[in-house]
Amino acid sequence: MGKGRFFWKSVEAGSVLILAFMVVMGFSGLSFGAPAAPATIKLGCVIPLTGPVSIGGSWIKQGYDTAVKHINAEGGVYVKEYDKKIPIEIIYQDNESNPRKTAERTEKLYSVDKVHFFLGGFAQFLIVPQLALSEKYEVPFIGTTLGSTAEFSRGYKYTFTPFQSEQDQVHSFLDVLDSIPKNQRPLKIAFFQIQEEWGEATGKYLQQFSKERGYQVATQEKYALASNDFSSLIAKAKSDGAEALYTNPTPPQGIRLIKQMKELNWSPKVTLIMRAADVEAWTQNLGKDGDYVLHQGGWDSHLKLPGVQKFNEDYRAAYKVNPTPPAGTAYACIQVYADAIGRAGTLDPKKVRDAIAATNMMTVMGPMTFAPNGRGQGKYLRLMAQWQKGKDELVWPPDQASAPLLFPTPPWNER
Repeated sequence: MGKGRFFWKSVEAGSVLILAFMVVMGFSGLSFGAPAAPATIKLGCVIPLTGPVSIGGSWIKQGYDTAVKHINAEGGVYVKEYDKKIPIEIIYQDNESNPRKTAERTEKLYSVDKVHFFLGGFAQFLIVPQLALSEKYEVPFIGTTLGSTAEFSRGYKYTFTPFQSEQDQVHSFLDVLDSIPKNQRPLKIAFFQIQEEWGEATGKYLQQFSKERGYQVATQEKYALASNDFSSLIAKAKSDGAEALYTNPTPPQGIRLIKQMKELNWSPKVTLIMRAADVEAWTQNLGKDGDYVLHQGGWDSHLKLPGVQKFNEDYRAAYKVNPTPPAGTAYACIQVYADAIGRAGTLDPKKVRDAIAATNMMTVMGPMTFAPNGRGQGKYLRLMAQWQKGKDELVWPPDQASAPLLFPTPPWNER
């Protein structure tokens, strides 16, 4: 009898313990329903908000912020693991246009701010120090203005960009030259090479692809990042009989280059100025002297693609100007993140990384996929724009163009 009472008391005690355990489990959310969701999906971005290239940082930030506004207006990104939509938050850290501060600020984003994923800032030389940390911590990184071929040959697994490579940029230039009637086509090219990785790689690919496609790089001259005198380069290109110019200066350098080309009366039939000619400050500073110049920044506000019109309208309403090419490519980075997180159904960095790698979606840049090395590839559009009568017009590819290519560039005294 005593043993029986002891047995039933033990059963009762065990039942109470089990019931208590179930109650605790239920109240803590460990057993019933989804786990507790974070308040936001945190994207960490090291970006130049001050210093010499802060204007570029502002373009990138504006593109990111517009995309986040659009996604959060719909409640955020649905994450299956938490069975709810979670808004996106970007935590910005200023590297002050100093590459040495990029790694330091990235470490803070990871260890102190506890961001889920990384975004890139502006200017390749400022972004590159962040990539090794993304790989070290196995946290996905998506960023723009990163054309480097060398960085994407290092075997990185967590680094992605929708931005076109140096090879793509060179091919776009040659595509436009190929579109010119053969008897008018400029065959001799001058390349003014800025002394940074972008300039060096571009020069290498321009030499290679020009030869393959029947062009000659007749002049290849170097200039420093701080140069403001291009007279010797211009004189050399003139004496070599160069009919086209390709270069990628900083904005102040590009403006100075055009002024010196006018002073020395050199007007090649085709001029491509990367980076410096991307924004409205070009025509504001140069007026009609800035016309006929080609440029390409990976995106254009004239694109006839889903989402571009809404992006343009909201960007203009917020910032009172047309969106710049870097802003458009930044917007696409957020689109890719939102899509990948939604497909992964989790904020686990490895699973989100795999989802990014499997991206196959429409963005404001066009259809987007990634090569195994993380480079945007294949289906997105290679573009070329041209300044015409103070307006920036998209001239390539023809099915997206807002205006035909103006060719040849007239002599200075005929403009």
